Amino acid sequence: MQVNWFVIAFAAGILANPALADIVTVVTSFPKELTEAYKNAYEKKYPADKVEILNKGTSAGIAYVREQSAGNRPEIFWASAPDAFEVLAAEKLLQKVDVATTGIPEKIGSYPINDPEGMYRGQALAGYGFMWNTRYMNAHKLPVPKEWSDLTKPIYHGHIATSSPSRSGTSHLTFETILQGEGWDPGWRQILQIAGNAAAVTERSFGVPDGVQNGQFGIGIVIDFFGLAAKASGFPTEFAYPSGTAIVPANIGVVAGAKNVEAGKRFLQFTLSEEGQQLLLDPKISRLPVLPAAYAKAPAGYPNPF
Repeated sequence: MQVNWFVIAFAAGILANPALADIVTVVTSFPKELTEAYKNAYEKKYPADKVEILNKGTSAGIAYVREQSAGNRPEIFWASAPDAFEVLAAEKLLQKVDVATTGIPEKIGSYPINDPEGMYRGQALAGYGFMWNTRYMNAHKLPVPKEWSDLTKPIYHGHIATSSPSRSGTSHLTFETILQGEGWDPGWRQILQIAGNAAAVTERSFGVPDGVQNGQFGIGIVIDFFGLAAKASGFPTEFAYPSGTAIVPANIGVVAGAKNVEAGKRFLQFTLSEEGQQLLLDPKISRLPVLPAAYAKAPAGYPNPF
C-alpha cells in the first residue's frame, strides 16, 4: 500500500510539473524566424520557463494589452515602433525594470537607446529603406532607386509596395522620417506621390518583403532586417538605406499587471545579454544589435551603425 501511494504521488508530481512552469507571453510584431530563435534559446537556458508568442501588428498589439485585465496581461511587448511604447507607458501599461546591462551605450547618434524613464529598453536597432528584386528590375528595365524622392518618379508607377501606416510601425516610421527630413508640406507631397506609384498597400508589413521576394513587386519600403534577411536567405534581392533615413531602437518592455513579472524580466534581460544579442546576427534574422561588441562576430559587409 505504501508503494502504491508513492507511485501515485510520483505520477501526480510528474503531471503537475507543466503547471509549475512560468509562462512568458510575448506580444510582438516580429517574424517567426526571430521569435522562434529567442523562444528556443531562452527555454534552453531557463527550462522551467515556457515562452508563448502572440504575433500581432503594432496597433493590434497595443489594443490587446489594453483589453486584458491586470493580473492577466502578457509579460512582454516587443516591437519596432518607438511611439507604441510611448503610448503604453503613458497609459501606465509598462512596468519600470532595472536590469543589469554591460557594454550597451546610452545613445545611437543623438537618439537614446533606452527610455530615459526606464519603462522600456532598446533591444535592437532598426533602419528603414527599400529592397528590390533584381530579376524584376532587370526585366522591367528599372533603375535602382537611391533616395526616397526617387520613388516619386513616373517610371516606378505600379512597381512599388508599402504597408499601411495606420497598421504598420515600419511605414509609420518611414513616413515620419520623410516628414522630418523634408518638412510638413513637401514631405506629405512626397509621401502622396510615392503612394500614387504603389502597386499595393499591404495590410501587414510582412506582405511587402514577401511580395518583393516572389517577384510580385519590384521595390518595397521595408525595415532593414526584412531586406537583409531576404538576401541572406538566397532571394534575388538587394537592400539599401537612402541618405535621409533613421536608425532607431526596436524596443522591448515588461507589461504592467502581467501574470509572471519576474519571468518577463528574465526574458527581457536575456534578449539584452551577449547571448541574446548574438542571435540577431543569424542570417534569417539579420538585425542590428544594440551591443557594439556583438559586431565582432558579424559577417563581412554587415551594417554597423556604431
